[in-house]
Amino acid sequence: MNEEDLKVAIKEALNENSQLQESQKHLLQEAEVWKEKVSDLKKQKITSEDSKVQAEQVLSDKENQIKSLNRRLVKMKDQSPVLGEDLTDDGSLELEMKSESEIGAHLGNQSKEALKELVYAAELNASLETLEGERRQIYTLLSEVDKTKEDLIERIKNLQTEQESSQSENTQFENENQKLQQKFKVKMEQHQENALKLHRKLGVEEKCPLEEEERFSEVDRKINHAAEELETYRNRAKDLEEELDTIIPYYERRSISYEKKARDNALAAWRAEKNLKYFKTVNAHKRQKLTEMEFQFKLLEDAYALDVSNTAIARGHSPYGPSPLSGTSSEMRAFPLEKKGPPRLRTLGRLRKKPSH
Repeated sequence: MNEEDLKVAIKEALNENSQLQESQKHLLQEAEVWKEKVSDLKKQKITSEDSKVQAEQVLSDKENQIKSLNRRLVKMKDQSPVLGEDLTDDGSLELEMKSESEIGAHLGNQSKEALKELVYAAELNASLETLEGERRQIYTLLSEVDKTKEDLIERIKNLQTEQESSQSENTQFENENQKLQQKFKVKMEQHQENALKLHRKLGVEEKCPLEEEERFSEVDRKINHAAEELETYRNRAKDLEEELDTIIPYYERRSISYEKKARDNALAAWRAEKNLKYFKTVNAHKRQKLTEMEFQFKLLEDAYALDVSNTAIARGHSPYGPSPLSGTSSEMRAFPLEKKGPPRLRTLGRLRKKPSH
């Protein structure tokens, strides 16, 4: 092997090194792309956490509203039997002042109003049960959102670990490449020095054929040794190229899997966002219904307070204390509660038994 072949081999090795550098740059670019994808996934996780907090706040508001409605219903149920007993006593005393036909008509009107109020209370209970079922459904969906969030966090951690491993591999390849470049530089300098020395020796010793032959044999031996070293470096470069051929498909498969995971994560985030939007609209509709129900309850409470205050004022003028006969028929009218029906029926029975005495 002469000097020109050696230069050609060195150029080929340098070209292979440049290809290795380009492949390393490509791997670094892929690592930057994966960093951006991981940051996007973190942003999606933050948005999903914010939407979850908002949904939990809406649910807590709904629970507070439902609890207040339940307390009001229990309060109305507790107050209805007391009013029924007062009406029973008042009806038995009023029988002495009115005829049987007038009392029957009055009680019929009151029973109709009581039935209407019972139907209305049943509808309110049914609406509360539906709201409770929807609340349980929202809790289940929130648990699913938590599970998807945990899956996203685990995937992000896996991506970070894989990114760190790829960065460590890239640093190793860069170190090996730098070492090989340094070795090639040293060998190039040595070959240039040896070539200059050989040219000088050949120019000085042209008159000595035997010595020249020995020197040529020495030069051939050195050249063969250099060729062997170059062959070893070629084999090393070939091994590195084979390693790159195995590593590049591996990273391609990994990038495909990462893209698939990113699409799956984006689809899961889109579904979660869609579900949250749907539940926001449902919660707004339910909030409006609850506002209407609170307004109706407020009207009922105002009517009850007005009726009770009028009765107390009418009874306060008697020196013997409040009398059930002191109020007018409008003041004796019962507050429309859901348990008025049975007490009025008992009053009617007493009124019909009274004339027999």
